[in-house]
This record gives sequence, C-alpha cells and structure tokens, in this order.
Amino acid sequence: MYRILHGRIVTGELAPGTRIDVDALAAELDMSRTPVREAILQLASAGLVERQAYRGTVVTGVNESRLEEVTALRITIEGLATELGALRLTNDDIERMATIQDQIEQMGEGPEFSFGTFNDLNRAFHDVVYRAADAPVLLRLIDILGAEADRIRLHFQLTPTLANEFHRAIVDACRKRDAVAARDATRHHLLEAYFSMKGDRRIPPGPLAATLAECGMTAELEGPA
Repeated sequence: MYRILHGRIVTGELAPGTRIDVDALAAELDMSRTPVREAILQLASAGLVERQAYRGTVVTGVNESRLEEVTALRITIEGLATELGALRLTNDDIERMATIQDQIEQMGEGPEFSFGTFNDLNRAFHDVVYRAADAPVLLRLIDILGAEADRIRLHFQLTPTLANEFHRAIVDACRKRDAVAARDATRHHLLEAYFSMKGDRRIPPGPLAATLAECGMTAELEGPA
C-alpha cells in the first residue's frame, strides 16, 4: 500500500493539496482500512502528507521554501555519500555510470524526458556511487530526500541537460579516485539544479545559506554580480 501511494505522490498523480481518502482507497484496492492508515503514517513520517484542520490528510505542498530545505539537506548528505562511495567503486561501477550518462544525453531532447525518465536515469546514475558508500542509514535518508526531489521537479521548470556537465565531472573524478572532486561536483550539481528551478541565483538567509557556508561554498553565497 505504501509503495502505491508513494508512487502516486512522487509521480504527481496525487498532486499537492489532494486529500487522501482512506475509505475510497481501501475500496479501490479491495483491502481493509488498516493497511491504508499504516501507509499514510509512513508517508507522514517521510513528509509527503500532512494533517490539516477540517480536511484530514492531504499531500504536502511544494513551494520554494521546501525546495530550499530539500536542496540544503541533499547537498550535505549526498555530498558525503559521494565522497565515501567514490573510493569504493569498481571499474565496472564507473563504466555503468558513464553508460547511464550516455543514455541521459541521448534522450535529453525528448518531449517527455524531463517528466519521469530523467528522474529515473538521474537516480540510477547517482545510486551507483551512493550504494558503494556502504552506509545504510545514509542511503535511507537519501532515498527519502530523493523521492521528495523527484516530486518537486514535477512542479518547477528544470532543464535536464543541466546535469550533463556535472555527471561527466563526477565520472571523471571517480576514474581518478578523487573523492573530494566527486563530492564537490555533486554539491554543485544539486545547487545549480536549485538555481534552475528557482529561476534566479539569489540565496535567502536560511538552511541553504547555512549549508553552503558550512561546506565552504562561499562564492555561491555572494549571488549574481
């Protein structure tokens, strides 16, 4: 049940603000209300649904504040996972990443590419190095934030080809066994995606500004000239 509802939210089938009707879902899927309620509790713990007065449980909204918070967390967590995983990759792992990036570049002009296909390929690319980190708790956090990021991308304009430069830099750094360069390319990839979706390069005071300062990415905090 959780996977079904999770998939519907992440793909946008259940849009932000949509009310989750326990009785209707139980009837649709021919099951009791209990597994539906349990799934909703799991979704709430992942931040994908929330309780609202007079409405019940609804799909959590998507806005710039949420985009900023998720980006800040991903820069920290995914940067760490890349740094840990880069030195553990086999040559086959690295070639798999390069092959996935070839697919991204070949499909990047398709009209439906940015709505789903890019999310799948982008996740597959990064998962190779994240899973090599051998850090299961870290990976669970990445999965939660990654699902939220996939959902956010459906509601903001993003150019998928933006990823190409950073993916190639990550592959190159991994081939050289340069974990710091791979980490930094991942961080900048996430930040540039944030700028692209937000529509400008200004960073307000808040979690993202604090994260960039902590990571030493002070040039990005200076904003556009």
